[in-house]
Amino acid sequence: MLRLPARADRVGPLFALSLLMPAAWAQTPTHRLEAVEVADPVDQPATPTTTDGRLGLSERETPATMNTVDRQDIEQLGLRNLIELYRSAPGVAAGNIPGSPASVSMRGLTDVGYLFDGVRVADPSMVSRNLDTWNLEKVEILKGPASVLHGSGALGGTINLVTRKPDLSGDRNDGRIEYGSHDSLRLGVGANRVVNPNVAVRADLSHGRSSGYVDDTDSETTALTTGILVQATDRLTLSAAVDLYSDRYATPYQGTPLVPASVARDPSDVVSGGGLVLDESMRDNNYNVRDGKMTADSQWLRTKADYQLSERWRLVNELSLYNANRDWANSEDFTYNDVTGELDRGTTRINHHHRFATDRFYGVYDGQLGERRHRLAVGAEYQYTDFDSRRRFGTTTSVDPFDPDRGYLPPNSPANYGSRADYDSRVSGGALFVEDALNLTPNWVVVSGLRYEYLDLDRGIDDLAAGTRETFGQTYEDLSWRLGTVHDLNNQVQVFAQYNRAAAPVSGLLLSRASNAEFDLSKGRAVEVGSRAALLDDRATLTVSLYRLDQDDILTRDPANPALSVQGGSLRAEGVEVDLTLRPHERWWVNLNGAYNDAEYDELLGAGGVDLSGNRLTNVPEKTANLSSAYTLAALPLTLGGAVRYTGDFFTGTANEYRIDERTLVDAWISYPVADGTLTLRGRNLTDEFYADWSGYSATQVYIGEPRTVEIGWTGRF
Repeated sequence: MLRLPARADRVGPLFALSLLMPAAWAQTPTHRLEAVEVADPVDQPATPTTTDGRLGLSERETPATMNTVDRQDIEQLGLRNLIELYRSAPGVAAGNIPGSPASVSMRGLTDVGYLFDGVRVADPSMVSRNLDTWNLEKVEILKGPASVLHGSGALGGTINLVTRKPDLSGDRNDGRIEYGSHDSLRLGVGANRVVNPNVAVRADLSHGRSSGYVDDTDSETTALTTGILVQATDRLTLSAAVDLYSDRYATPYQGTPLVPASVARDPSDVVSGGGLVLDESMRDNNYNVRDGKMTADSQWLRTKADYQLSERWRLVNELSLYNANRDWANSEDFTYNDVTGELDRGTTRINHHHRFATDRFYGVYDGQLGERRHRLAVGAEYQYTDFDSRRRFGTTTSVDPFDPDRGYLPPNSPANYGSRADYDSRVSGGALFVEDALNLTPNWVVVSGLRYEYLDLDRGIDDLAAGTRETFGQTYEDLSWRLGTVHDLNNQVQVFAQYNRAAAPVSGLLLSRASNAEFDLSKGRAVEVGSRAALLDDRATLTVSLYRLDQDDILTRDPANPALSVQGGSLRAEGVEVDLTLRPHERWWVNLNGAYNDAEYDELLGAGGVDLSGNRLTNVPEKTANLSSAYTLAALPLTLGGAVRYTGDFFTGTANEYRIDERTLVDAWISYPVADGTLTLRGRNLTDEFYADWSGYSATQVYIGEPRTVEIGWTGRF
């Protein structure tokens, strides 16, 4: 298992290691990054928009760490959903909380951007769902602040979900069927059709259902992604996609409460602190009401027009329209009552009607500045979001922790829901941006970017209990920039560095209150250095990066009046990430990735004026590591594979009172080629480790991880 430094103050000296380790492995003479001569763009297909900007930079030219989990990775590792996919990448942690499935922390921060085919989403926590991976071609994970590329927010990084696309190479049919523990069934089908030499269409449909590993937690998910590609002329390429997503969770699992050690029937050491423990005897209990639900339906339309204006200039317009309806009706919070010996439960009824539109127009130049290659992107972006929400909060009956009589959700009335409010939000804004890449020499490129953005927020809150309406608004402006460089040492090893200046709202804009709307954007800055290499005749690839990220003006408490929130807090995250892939033999691959991340508050006051400075951030493990490998026995032919996934300890709240213990999970699989596809038998968490997976809204409520499971499935063509 990867051994990582025990303290952040040891990270600094690793700077030299990040630069020298790949170089020490290199075995080839110096070679240019790429020729100065610029190929004729008319004769090449249009470069698609990437997560790291619109210049069409290759990975070798990118002054940042970007991990790509592609279709082959998804199928080999058996990554069923987004949480599993995110966790396969170095330094990325993910889990569910009641209102936001598939939440992510990256480089210490939960402020992570969310793109869909390059389309930016405002307030990504609103739209995140734990989608099935069948409809995805790949997922790109850009580490570090990306405000200059994708707008305010995303200080920890940006995740771009790239759906399967139509192509003109030929017809294709894909399929998947899988069945496993907890009566879980996953189906998938996809088809690409070439209508004529200039038009192709594709559609992919996935459906899954499961009875869940906690009592009475049935779920169903369905996704349909479609696309059309039209090569209208030699210079004009048109594409469009329409995607439909739906999920249905009946009485969803909302976590398990901690109880006093003196009360627990089978106390574990999974959680420590405050005299409370996670009781293993409660592992299968669901404390949600019997008629609880969590549902979401969304529709995406995305279009792109890519026109080769001249030999050097391309013009691109990207339009996106989104609509979603989401509903929650649950008991989400459970707290042990020392007096009654029961769990007191809260109730929640929330719905969202969420619509947004974005349009981005830009031009890309690929030519020369004197004798140097020069790439430039200049553009503008507009976004509009319309969001309405009805929110009801109350209480329901208490239950026995060990034999819960869960009951039903109380009727939606003022008597049962003392907090009743209707929210409406409008966010409009625009941005002007420029990105630039200049080759100072054939093997040394400097990348820069500048973005000016404004956002206008209008909010209204109808307090039905008080019979009042509150309206407020705020305008936010930000100027973000980055400067980075990549130097190719010998066409196999590159070293890179970059500095980012970025910004983010102090809380989600769409649900902000008047007090939060008065605050300015929080400011962030980051520096990253690293290297990547293709070694041993391309049988090994290695990426090493070191980073530091600082965020100022986060919310804290007023020292003179701790009941008030003010801006003035700060946090810091620094660490190292490593990603190594080896192919010792054509039938054997090994991947080892890991990260050490020290993320803590430099300055923060909690409720009552408690000093939280030096505390670690919630749901952020210091150390993570993944080791996976597979070997094919050619004579059979049978593939044997396995994976070990390590997650270090973390805390459930900013007070750091409750600590979640580290965990190591072991998976294994056997695959055999059958009928133009692969039949795979897979086991997960083979040691049946009992562990806490993630924490929810409350510091005393955690999600228990999935026990040992087995599944069998076929994926291939037909």
